Amino acid sequence: MNLNNPPALDSPLERQRKHVFFPWSKQNSAKPFHIIEAKGVHLTLLDGSQVLDFNSSVFNANLGHQHPGMQTAMIEAAKHACVTHPALIHEEKIKLGENLARITPGKPYEGLVKSFFCLGGAEANENAIKMARLVTGRQKIVTRYRSYHGATLAMIGYSGDYRRIPFDGTVNGVIRIPDPYPRGSGQSIDTIRLLEEILEIEGPETVACILLEGVTGANGVFIPPPDYWTRIRQICDKYGIILIADEVMSGFGRTGKWFGIDHFGVEPDIMTMAKGLTAGYAPLGAVIVTDKIAQHFENETLWCGLTNYGHPFSCAIANAAISIYEQENWIDNAAKRGDELAQLLQALKNNNAYVAEVRSIGLLAAIDLRKGPHDERPYVSYRAQGEEAEKAQALQSALLSAGVYCTVRFGTLILAPPLCVTAEELKQGIDIISSVLGKILSSNA
Repeated sequence: MNLNNPPALDSPLERQRKHVFFPWSKQNSAKPFHIIEAKGVHLTLLDGSQVLDFNSSVFNANLGHQHPGMQTAMIEAAKHACVTHPALIHEEKIKLGENLARITPGKPYEGLVKSFFCLGGAEANENAIKMARLVTGRQKIVTRYRSYHGATLAMIGYSGDYRRIPFDGTVNGVIRIPDPYPRGSGQSIDTIRLLEEILEIEGPETVACILLEGVTGANGVFIPPPDYWTRIRQICDKYGIILIADEVMSGFGRTGKWFGIDHFGVEPDIMTMAKGLTAGYAPLGAVIVTDKIAQHFENETLWCGLTNYGHPFSCAIANAAISIYEQENWIDNAAKRGDELAQLLQALKNNNAYVAEVRSIGLLAAIDLRKGPHDERPYVSYRAQGEEAEKAQALQSALLSAGVYCTVRFGTLILAPPLCVTAEELKQGIDIISSVLGKILSSNA
């Protein structure tokens, strides 16, 4: 075979199928779509059709696609591109540390104060757990059953997400508790009291940290009760347990505030972030800790590091994104558009018998479906398999064909449009969703 002139294949899909894996998929049944352009909130597909990106790519394109300020920042950063040792000093790394200390919970520079940089959310959560174990000398980790904290071998194991199941047993010391889920056990029991009971049984002196998403994201957009985070904070303080807020998905304006936990007035000991940190324009994750935790490592080794730690290009892009969030008021816009989205979703529920429930906070929303117009059960289960998984995929494909790209999981639609979405685009998207739900679900009833 002449490697310089590989044989022609039928389509881009087949070319990719031959040499590149599709994530989270059986390879022979993967049905990805082909984007040839993206701008603002719109994606242009291979056939020339346009769809609304109500997924913000993978919940990370918070500033939308081809944002002029981000394009300029990338060009400028590329002009000064360099490859540095992870321990070396450079200005963009310093500036990003200062920026994160300024915008995270607590008074500027007095709450969360010192950052560790990595390449994404899973790495951020892994390093946060490593720090918690190093500081406390304990091993056990508390997470929730409907949580997702990343796809590395360790973090998928600590998550509650059903995709952990093929790898169960890889990690040790994980303790899972229910979410305050409106149709699950969280409706009938006090999940915080349950946590206290579990800690009594496990031995709180063995628990290093409690790791929770600011707002549960891709597993259902479950917004905790007003006192939820406060009570978790009190438990952590009582037993010397480190509280970690995973803001990978709910951070950087997604919920109408800088971070999801900002809605609850609680300061965590550690916060993790990625996705919106660079608005998806470069790979980067971060862990930021309180001064108390930072001081621990003044005289103790921080056993954390990686090759592209604090990469100059990615740090420059993150600094540009933070500047644009602030200067263009996109977080305020997310709060305003979020109020409009909540009204549109409530109207959708009122007018569609197949919608069981809607939830939203800022520009993060969920639509729970029924199997039938008089059935309270969700359209598909928490762990969709076989025919149920095929129905979910069919619904996602139907939405895409009609003009909206969003995630369909477990009988729930997850919506997370970019923060630059307009009121008109929101209405257009919800109208499309309403039309598709009426057609596809009635035909399956």
